Amino acid sequence: MARRKIVKNRISSDEGQSLVLAIGLCAVTLLTISVVLAASAVNLKARQLLSIADGAVVAAVDEFEFVADGPNPRIELNQQRVQQAVSRYLSDVGAAGRIDNLRISSVSIRSDGQGATLQLSGSVQPPIVGWIVPNGVPITVNSTAQTVLSR
Repeated sequence: MARRKIVKNRISSDEGQSLVLAIGLCAVTLLTISVVLAASAVNLKARQLLSIADGAVVAAVDEFEFVADGPNPRIELNQQRVQQAVSRYLSDVGAAGRIDNLRISSVSIRSDGQGATLQLSGSVQPPIVGWIVPNGVPITVNSTAQTVLSR
């Protein structure tokens, strides 16, 4: 009889511990879901920014000038026209409305004068855990395009 009483006391002292385990499991699951959502949001916005940068740099290299220097004609890019083309493209596609804190980090013409390189930056506010990073997660992308003169 005494043995039954000891077993009964042990069983009653374990009550409620499965609730703590369930709460801990739910917390870990929710944390994992929020991290995956945040990483996916950052990746998606970075890909979107890269697509915008690709379009902008292609529009920029289309602003070339044709230079006919004797028997060897060539094309030439002007820094100011390339910069204006990038700004115009970003405005036309409404990029500032899609990417937070969008800015043109740099626009440069390649040394051979046949292409341009563009660097855009912005930020992403991840869902659920956005309060942890109030300024957002910074993203930066580079894109290069080349224009070719052919017959």
